[in-house]
Amino acid sequence: MRQLVNPRTFGRPSLGLALFGCKNRPFYHICVFPDKSLGRRYEGNIIEQVGSFDPLPNKNNEKLVALNIGRIKYWIGERNAHISVPVLEVLGLSGLFPIHPKTFIRAKENREALAAVTPTPEERPEASIQ
Repeated sequence: MRQLVNPRTFGRPSLGLALFGCKNRPFYHICVFPDKSLGRRYEGNIIEQVGSFDPLPNKNNEKLVALNIGRIKYWIGERNAHISVPVLEVLGLSGLFPIHPKTFIRAKENREALAAVTPTPEERPEASIQ
């Protein structure tokens, strides 16, 4: 006979992002998923939501993050949860972990892309004074 397992207690859980929102408007929940051997990540497979992340800047040019630090510490410390790289980046920027190296790489690429688009002072046309 087939043995059923409780996904809340079986294996090593993982912290990851669950995509919510709609087309052209992503919104992520930071969730705890059961062991990967139990199947794919999907909305009905979430054990607990421990935060949220809005990647699009609001009118004040802020990306909003809400975290339940106590529950995140429980899942990492007590249950030895695996943490995905995007969640590690968010937790590093929040101060819970050291900043992830991928964050520095992404910042450098963004600076270089901005420098390529923005003209230098020598290239800007001077306004003629009349």
